[in-house]
Amino acid sequence: MIIRFFLSNIYIRFIVTNIIIFFVTAPIIVLFGPFQNIKSGVVGAIMTSRHPHYISWLFTDKEMKEILGDYANTAQIRQDLFNFAKRQDKSLRLVSINSNRFHGFLLEIPDPARLKVATARDLQEKGDTVSTIAINNNAIAAINAGGFYDPEGTGVGRLPYGIIVQEGRFLIGGDIVERVDVVGFTNKGVLIAGKYSPAEMHKLGLTEGVTFGPPLIINGRKLIKEGDGGWGVAPRTAIGQRKDGTVLLLVVDGRQPGYSIGATLLDVQNILFEQGAFVAANLDGGSSTTMFYDGKVVNKPCDMLGERMIPTAFIVK
Repeated sequence: MIIRFFLSNIYIRFIVTNIIIFFVTAPIIVLFGPFQNIKSGVVGAIMTSRHPHYISWLFTDKEMKEILGDYANTAQIRQDLFNFAKRQDKSLRLVSINSNRFHGFLLEIPDPARLKVATARDLQEKGDTVSTIAINNNAIAAINAGGFYDPEGTGVGRLPYGIIVQEGRFLIGGDIVERVDVVGFTNKGVLIAGKYSPAEMHKLGLTEGVTFGPPLIINGRKLIKEGDGGWGVAPRTAIGQRKDGTVLLLVVDGRQPGYSIGATLLDVQNILFEQGAFVAANLDGGSSTTMFYDGKVVNKPCDMLGERMIPTAFIVK
């Protein structure tokens, strides 16, 4: 009896010790081990979360690009602006997007002229939720759009970066000299995605736009051809356009085990490509991912408090 108790006690200690060793060493193996796919997935997921500072101090900028891949370079591919017949089609179509890892929604808008950039009321002070921005602008639908700084991880949705263009006017970023990531629409309703300077945006006739990326599809070609896109698995928001002008708004929920884990950039690219997108780009995701449609939020934002406050949204009038 004593021997059995002694052996049992040793067995329990052995299991507990191994569990402790596993939890102590696992992060080291994941972050500094040879498993590149796992490393890029974990690092990418953390870097695109609300708390990138938890990991950014571990690596230099060069090391981070080696881990995640410098997908921003794909934005240098020059986009061919295409023409399509304008339609006065007021219909909208909402469809579910499902796989064994994630759930999401795709909204089709036949008339791109209905897409506008809208902002929070106090843009530099705090953000608003997607539903608030939509309701304030009498919009039938909306998704979160551009990026913003959140240095303390407080989720107040202020400090947008890059450019914000609304009705052809730069709300921020008009004095930028270099090329920056832009996702937006020209005065002919064409979705553009890539790196452009404000001067180039003006020549293209950009009327509505924000800063985010990377581009996923340009000129009907997929841009992510190796790996998963380097940003890990997370909630995603993206936008695309078919060659007939139809705009595709996509949200994929994530960080919710048992419901939806999330999607990679490759997943999002493939969804939009299969839906006929000729051009497509990633938008701000993570806790920001939200789709408002017909008076309510149709997806499930992963933040415990519900919708996150953001500075900008693409709305459908």
